[in-house]
Amino acid sequence: MELDDLAHAQAAVGSLLAGLDADAWARSTPCDDWDVAGVARHLVIGERAFVTSLGGAAYDLAAIRDEVLEIPTADLPTTYAVGARDLHLALAAADVDATFPTGLGPMSAVAVTRLRMIEALVHGWDLARGAGATLDVDDEVAERAIRHSLALLERLPPERKVFGGPQPVAEDASAVDRLVALLGRSVSG
Repeated sequence: MELDDLAHAQAAVGSLLAGLDADAWARSTPCDDWDVAGVARHLVIGERAFVTSLGGAAYDLAAIRDEVLEIPTADLPTTYAVGARDLHLALAAADVDATFPTGLGPMSAVAVTRLRMIEALVHGWDLARGAGATLDVDDEVAERAIRHSLALLERLPPERKVFGGPQPVAEDASAVDRLVALLGRSVSG
């Protein structure tokens, strides 16, 4: 189930990226510092970092970032798809009892899977907002991401603010809208 949810989220992001026209990459997103291309690069960086981590090595985020910044924008959809596949393979092969080095401290493969699913859904939503598109995800997957996010937020120390504060959202909003609102995105505008 966990890997299936991640694959579903990554496929939704991959489909969105593959459908972008050349003008979409420079559009702003709900992420203040990133346009659409910047959010896509962030996702690629994350996939590469966690593939390295799941191999048992600490990753050099600055080096990965530098590599990804060299990728032509037009190649980002394919690069993301390859990174998503590589992460899926690394997670499938990972020892379920092991922990792996990450920027958030040691994490199990299950925790990495959940975190990457949340990242794909939230930043996929950011990409969709920036591109004027929609992120096609099943509500059941986004509902599980909400539960995982609530558990993650409970474990984070107060000084470790990786998300914005919860934002208002209609009770009947889609699960992905409720997820992104929980993690600080304004869904009203």
